[in-house]
Amino acid sequence: MSRARRQLERVAKVGVRAAIGSAANRVDRYAKGTLRGRRLARRPLAASRNQVEAALGGLTFAEALGGSALDALPTAAAFERSLAALDEGERAGLLARADAIAEHRFDLLGSGPTDLTAEIDWSRDFKSGRRWPQQHFLLLQGFYPDDSDHKVPWELSRFQHLPLLAAAYRLSGEDRYIAEIGAQLQGWIAANPVEIGINWLCTMDVAIRAANWVAALVICAPEAAEQPWADEVASSLLLHGRFISGNLETGPIRTNHFLADVVGLLIIAAVFSRGREGQDWGRMAVDALIAEMDHQVRADGCAHEASIPYHRLDTELFLCGTQAGDALFEDPFPASYRDRLDRMLDFTAGYTRPDGLAPQIGDNDDGRFLPLDDYAKRDSRSHLHLFEQAGRGYVPSTGSSAFPAGGYYVMRHDGVYVLIRCGDTGMYGRGGHAHNDQLSFELAYGEQPLIEDPGTYTYYTDRELRPLFRSTAFHSTLRIDEGEQNEMPEWPRFPLGGRSRAEAIEWVPGSSGGVFVGRHHGFEYLSAPALHERRFELTGRELTIVDSVVSAGDHALAWTFPLGPGGTLILSGDRAVVDFDRVKLTIEAEAGTELAVRDGLYSPGYGRKEPRQFVVARGRSEPGDHTTRFRLRIE
Repeated sequence: MSRARRQLERVAKVGVRAAIGSAANRVDRYAKGTLRGRRLARRPLAASRNQVEAALGGLTFAEALGGSALDALPTAAAFERSLAALDEGERAGLLARADAIAEHRFDLLGSGPTDLTAEIDWSRDFKSGRRWPQQHFLLLQGFYPDDSDHKVPWELSRFQHLPLLAAAYRLSGEDRYIAEIGAQLQGWIAANPVEIGINWLCTMDVAIRAANWVAALVICAPEAAEQPWADEVASSLLLHGRFISGNLETGPIRTNHFLADVVGLLIIAAVFSRGREGQDWGRMAVDALIAEMDHQVRADGCAHEASIPYHRLDTELFLCGTQAGDALFEDPFPASYRDRLDRMLDFTAGYTRPDGLAPQIGDNDDGRFLPLDDYAKRDSRSHLHLFEQAGRGYVPSTGSSAFPAGGYYVMRHDGVYVLIRCGDTGMYGRGGHAHNDQLSFELAYGEQPLIEDPGTYTYYTDRELRPLFRSTAFHSTLRIDEGEQNEMPEWPRFPLGGRSRAEAIEWVPGSSGGVFVGRHHGFEYLSAPALHERRFELTGRELTIVDSVVSAGDHALAWTFPLGPGGTLILSGDRAVVDFDRVKLTIEAEAGTELAVRDGLYSPGYGRKEPRQFVVARGRSEPGDHTTRFRLRIE
């Protein structure tokens, strides 16, 4: 499609005024980027030795790392202490992961283990081969309509791997690990002048990178501060802080990006806490965290982006930010803030399945903040590390729980787990990381997922699969007239909007399960508007679902039941039996509803997908209040 055609379609979609405003913003961004790029070509940004010394406030770099920075990163300090207790197998496993990093072998965002060159190209998506030019970040186009993904160089340049190299040095005492840290840091700094290149395009990634640098340096301090490259790294950290403070991703509706900005800045502030810049950054970041707890977290502890994986990231950010703030200031957070942070962990315990993994409700890009020892080790669907980070023991939930502000309802009984999604699309109606999953559910028995949300797969590399994974048809809910609950945005845009306006009607947890009733308005845009209401009743090991379609017209109805892994399926008329080896699931449809099976997909993490079977059903509603019943029985 030509650029002119795309622009005409955009005008038709958003209106002349919005299209003109967007074009004006692009022109202004180009002008600023061009001018700034020319200036930086003549005189790149730098922090002199005197500036670094002033920012350190009289401390040496080693003293700052071993003092306030160490205090601000208790999870990194705990990781270092834990090394002494590793058994022989654990020690060998950690060193093997570190050796892979030292050999420049990375497995990122579904790439599989990939050997990079001796000199890492930090601006290249090594999955597709695309390399972004060395231009001012305001001039760069992150997204291209091909199979490239700018998240690959971003993820590599986040340096999530660096603390593992530091741990290997501390564990083995071998200088090659600390030398590799220095080589990678110096190589990155030389290849990525401040504000130049893809790795300055997103402030969140700048912040996460700086946090990982500090964590690695803390783990191998004071030796790191004695290396010939230490002054260069200290200078770059100061420049990272200045960049973040001048390029905060703020606005009326803020997300995990702004939260990462301020938490990363707070960790840099810990290094420079004796200087004026660090003190100013620290106070600003603490104030921002307090404000963001109200802005981004619902009263019941659910992060506001309508995504359980992003709830994990937000909880990590608040936990690490709170720990850093507590180290730098005396009791800086009010009791209401700490109470809501506790509720974020309550929600995590509430949604965690019996197998210890989290449902992938909403978007998932495997984003983490300071994964430390989890790097290249932990299943990204496990969120249990949050309790370890918080110093709070994880107690598996055994009873039912409701999180109405976030839109999640969980029923549990005798090993049966049902999670129901019924809420707004998040981000104050924008729906940036939501899927069309209203009144969908997950079902598990013990450690076996039976009905499972398929996940996300990708944001940018596949124009067909990105919307498919977000679609109504890919979730365990009802689709009417092949429509969508919320209008699917043009790829690769994120906002779904909030047309569905889901609402809970009844929630009655019981001793053998419970009852939930909800509805949404996502199909009222049809020529014959339709209201979908769904009733769940869990009684022992049987889940009964009753779908009601209220409309003046008749409609084609389609249901999807995405199956969990490892099942053998037998279809017989209106009955499907799935044998999962240790447990059997029977899905029975009401007479007149046709059951079938189709090939589906499941994504265990960003950039990865695998085949799964979907049980599907079809029927037709009549005018009025039309109901259809399904029974799901576990044996």
